[in-house]
Amino acid sequence: MYNFSEMLTATEIAKILKISYHGALDFIKYSGVDYIKIGNQYRVSEEKFRAFLSQKGKKIIPLC
Repeated sequence: MYNFSEMLTATEIAKILKISYHGALDFIKYSGVDYIKIGNQYRVSEEKFRAFLSQKGKKIIPLC
């Protein structure tokens, strides 16, 4: 179950990863991280986001 007080927005993810807002949206949609969509906004559990980033051998490929 999601704890909505610990959900990250695309803007927050962009700041954490030091990428653009649109880059964060692409990351959320195409990286495989679990997310929920509320209206036109994407939210990612902070716990799942950190677990996703810390997976051993996980490579993040830029979507230029």
